[in-house]
Amino acid sequence: MSMKDCSFEDALTSWNEGFQDYSVQIQMDLDGFLKMMSSKRLSPAYSFIVYDGDQPVGIVLNGIQEIVGTKTAYNGGTAVHPSYRKRGVGRLLVHSSLSMYEKENASLATLEAISDNQSAIALYETYGYKVVDHLHIMRSPAGNIGETLSHLESIDERIWNEQITKGEYPWQNQPFSIEGKEFYKVTDGVATLGGLIFTRNDSGKITLFQMQSKNKGEECLKTLRSSYPDAIITAFNIPESNPAYEVLKQGGFETQLQQVWMKKVL
Repeated sequence: MSMKDCSFEDALTSWNEGFQDYSVQIQMDLDGFLKMMSSKRLSPAYSFIVYDGDQPVGIVLNGIQEIVGTKTAYNGGTAVHPSYRKRGVGRLLVHSSLSMYEKENASLATLEAISDNQSAIALYETYGYKVVDHLHIMRSPAGNIGETLSHLESIDERIWNEQITKGEYPWQNQPFSIEGKEFYKVTDGVATLGGLIFTRNDSGKITLFQMQSKNKGEECLKTLRSSYPDAIITAFNIPESNPAYEVLKQGGFETQLQQVWMKKVL
């Protein structure tokens, strides 16, 4: 059933019960659930809930956005109650989603799955998704790594789009999906060396969503860390194929969680 015809209480119940034994804690209250849907651009009109009688037993949250000129559909989470797994609920959710994507004329379907969740990955592969990259959530302790002549310059999204070289990042790293995002370019006063998108919280922690640079990634990271020497930085969903991954790894960042990035051409 389309989630737009269901209650948010049923959606929250199916989400929390479906993820009750998940390796990452993503259960939440109703306010957190609605905030998550809004921030990730997930829509009830594109999402589905499976019922057994009056009991919600599975859910998939979907969104559709244009990313770099491609109408992209995103599976932002598929959850099935443990007692209903291997009974076709997950297949029904994925099949319903793909049918809706095609009806909405999306060109690409994408999702992320935790790397050790082999059953989910196998399900998506059955429907034609392919693993295109591995994504790393990485963390570095606070600490200055030396002085730099470069500095951060705050810019708006228009300048980011016009001036910063783009490498590919997943849905949750796109500007439309990041609440409280800040855009910066790294400059030596003459040339632009690269760009950064990150968020900061009240306790000084930084979450880095994009580090874009042709060949000055090391300098971009050094500039970020020297600008916020006391900050603990988490780099979120960094693709292995992106030059930023090696820069972060060489800079002392360690992987805390790994996901696969999957895509299906529609």
